Amino acid sequence: MTKARMQKLVPALVIALAGLIIGVVLANALGAGEPEAKRMSAGVPEGQRPAIGPTAPTHVQNPGAPDFASIEQRVADDPLALGDVAAPVVMLAFSDYQCPFCALWTDRTLPVMKKYVEAGQLRIEWHDISIFGEDSERAALAALAAGAQGRFWDFHDELFAGGRIRQPQQLSHEELVAVADKLGLDVAKFSVDLAAPETAQTVAKNKALGSDLGVYSTPVFVINGKPIIGAQPEATFTDAVEAALKEAGR
Repeated sequence: MTKARMQKLVPALVIALAGLIIGVVLANALGAGEPEAKRMSAGVPEGQRPAIGPTAPTHVQNPGAPDFASIEQRVADDPLALGDVAAPVVMLAFSDYQCPFCALWTDRTLPVMKKYVEAGQLRIEWHDISIFGEDSERAALAALAAGAQGRFWDFHDELFAGGRIRQPQQLSHEELVAVADKLGLDVAKFSVDLAAPETAQTVAKNKALGSDLGVYSTPVFVINGKPIIGAQPEATFTDAVEAALKEAGR
């Protein structure tokens, strides 16, 4: 091997080794494992499967421990929240409309969580943090615009219909307006709200919140101040809610 080739390879090897070490440290710190990620991706089409490993969308790439409980908003007119503002337990959710695991969670686990919401035991506060670029951000803006008509969750569920994400071309302005029309929204108002500075400010605020907390991958959930990384099995969430209810004396 020539000296010149060695000079090219050494930096690459150093970077690869550093990445491997960081991945192992994060996996150990967060308790995230590849077997679960593989299990959850089993029903996802090949083109939509997220990568498995240290950078997979089920990992938070910051081992710090922020005070998640302090960011519970409990704002009565929050269009991205579901449930009684006085519910004993709050779930914070951080998601992206191009995250396959977020779509799977919405399809498989959200219906179970809604039962707790309907019983007045749980409030869900959703944060679209748009980490996958412009298409994700456009979808987040559209979902919030639907929220201005009280239809955020309908729009959200439609974008994740069948537990699948939409392809980027299906998140164009025209396609999102078509979704609003399909759901029976006032399309003229939807279009105005979609372009409103206030809508962009709210989306940017949610994205900044995720960044401030070190949430650089999705999905991430927080129940009773305790984070749950990734689209874990349904029992992980029901157990967490039940434990939080017990702590609250309910």
